[in-house]
Amino acid sequence: MLVEYILDILGQFYMSTELKWFIYIIVLILNFIAYYQNPVLRTDIPKCFGMSCRWFSFITGIGAMCIYLFGLVGLWYVAPFSSNMPDYWYIPVIILSYAIIIQMTISVRMYTDNGTLNPPPSDLWGIRDRIRLYTLILVLDTIFFHQMYLDGGQTLMKTHRVWDKYIISRFGSITNFYSFALGWFGVVGLTFDLLSIKFIADFDACDYNLPKSWNY
Repeated sequence: MLVEYILDILGQFYMSTELKWFIYIIVLILNFIAYYQNPVLRTDIPKCFGMSCRWFSFITGIGAMCIYLFGLVGLWYVAPFSSNMPDYWYIPVIILSYAIIIQMTISVRMYTDNGTLNPPPSDLWGIRDRIRLYTLILVLDTIFFHQMYLDGGQTLMKTHRVWDKYIISRFGSITNFYSFALGWFGVVGLTFDLLSIKFIADFDACDYNLPKSWNY
């Protein structure tokens, strides 16, 4: 009985609105850090699908931020943390988030390999630390996705079809747009996380005309 009681308490905490918002806020902050820690943000060489790597990073950063800010709106409608917030309070948060990304992009210093000993910037983390950062984001995103998935199981359609049970009716079904979209947009976020980890692990400064000393 004691074990069941403890597991029940832990389950309630795991599915609590407070934990969902805590995880979301931490992941959002970590994504700002991850964007700034992207080494190719610091070069204008056109080796990222024919574009300047800085502006390619900006486009992908804005795309990733769109997913997380959509999550902000969706989470608010699915699991609001307060009933006293004004309507559309999240709009200033969205504007500020985009402003931060833009400011990082235009203010970051550009680098190039000039053949001399050129150590990486003091504010750029090493490859191992960047992998740890993205791994932490992946873990937290996975937990958040799992929470949304379990929430969806509470409103399953009365059907025995596997497609309905595990896909369509998860997250409240398509008829509950915010819940459904919030959950499955998480799949896109997890995909971004995995691609980011692979990119950092395979990063070679020479491919972007950056000093070899950045391969650390």
